[in-house]
Amino acid sequence: MVDIKPIAGRVGHVGGIESMTVDGRRWFFGFDYSMDTAVSPLIDDPARMAAFASEHMLQTDGPHDAAYWRDLVDSSVEMSDIVGEDEDRTFDSETLAAQRLTPSTQLMYLMGAATAWNDLFFEDDAVQAAFATIGVKEQDREDWECLDQCIAAVGSGDAGVSMAAAEVMTAYQRFIFGNLPANWPEVFAALAPR
Repeated sequence: MVDIKPIAGRVGHVGGIESMTVDGRRWFFGFDYSMDTAVSPLIDDPARMAAFASEHMLQTDGPHDAAYWRDLVDSSVEMSDIVGEDEDRTFDSETLAAQRLTPSTQLMYLMGAATAWNDLFFEDDAVQAAFATIGVKEQDREDWECLDQCIAAVGSGDAGVSMAAAEVMTAYQRFIFGNLPANWPEVFAALAPR
């Protein structure tokens, strides 16, 4: 059995277990709720997820054994502390590919958490110029929430605004996919830039 390596810089976080389904396959991952950050690779075996968490994650009262974590792994199938509905954590490649430029709020949140909210994306001059064309306020141009305005603008009747929004979301797609850790890019291969 291949050892599952932790994500560099994300060991020892206090957190819990989340899960989602991609193309009918259940994936588990550690999540630091205080930082809104995914702290593990995606793991499709409950026992291996529990073992990983016991070795690389903490609870507020310290470390716990795999049996303790297994209960959290199992409960993550039925409930989530980051999304309300199970359908918000169920993905299929066809839908992911079709919505690359207009991802759901839940998917954008998940990808942000997986990349630890790497904000270098906002330093790109072309992205900043496109934000101006779309009408994103200058003070909002370094906040991930401004992408909601870009998604809405993809379908704008103004060709210039629509083109600028598509440019931002294409850049976002490339940036996110290029910064996904561990095996996240393989699991979300449908989001790969075209």
